Amino acid sequence: MKKLLLVMTLLVIVVALAGCGAPKQPVTTDPGLDTSGDTNRTIVEVDAKKLEELIQTDRDLVIIDVSGKWAEGHIVGALDTPLDKLQEIINGNFTLHASKHYVVYSHDEVTSKKAADIMLASSFSVINRLVGGYDAWVANDGYTEKQP
Repeated sequence: MKKLLLVMTLLVIVVALAGCGAPKQPVTTDPGLDTSGDTNRTIVEVDAKKLEELIQTDRDLVIIDVSGKWAEGHIVGALDTPLDKLQEIINGNFTLHASKHYVVYSHDEVTSKKAADIMLASSFSVINRLVGGYDAWVANDGYTEKQP
């Protein structure tokens, strides 16, 4: 209960500070923190443990693998959305809707950061990004699969 109160207090402080006239820029929060509100243009960095919790509790969660290495291994249930196709998919409104909650990950940090930035620029307000990507998920014994 104390942890929840601490997280909620920190979240209120971050939101209050973000609205104090500072220029609108993507905000990155610490791993494991969850934002439930509609904070504008936020990248929430989550660790593998937090992602497992989100998978268990968030029915609107969509996990996006932007690595382009789908066949080499991916999180079970993730969408195969290579970075070079992400903007086209968003523009075409095929499967990504701003009303859902998203976690992006890759086999490297740079690609997932670029994907989160693209989604923020395309009217998605809060994007979760898996810190450490696929390797962190595997190290946490997360469920994975490979394409034959």
